[in-house]
Amino acid sequence: MVLVIGGDHLGSIDEHLRRLGYRSVKHVTGRSERRVEIPSGTELVVVLIDYVNHNLARWVKQQAKARGLPIIFSRRSWSSICASLRNCEDCPHRKGCLDSSAAS
Repeated sequence: MVLVIGGDHLGSIDEHLRRLGYRSVKHVTGRSERRVEIPSGTELVVVLIDYVNHNLARWVKQQAKARGLPIIFSRRSWSSICASLRNCEDCPHRKGCLDSSAAS
């Protein structure tokens, strides 16, 4: 599962993540949350930096690090998320973003 934090809606981002091989996507807007607990079974945490405050981003980063989960920080566009995934050595399914057809 991928936990996406930030943004009011994901558009096609969840569909793209499923195409890469993630079974499910959980979305938390981050608008009113001060802290977000990372659910068990999470393989990857994605923080949409345009839509969360620094304190929430710091909290999530600490939680992901404590659990040994890969975390990426990205803008809310598939091309930005895919670029961040390509650069994440620990991200499962990152090789799907190496294929240019995944970015369409």
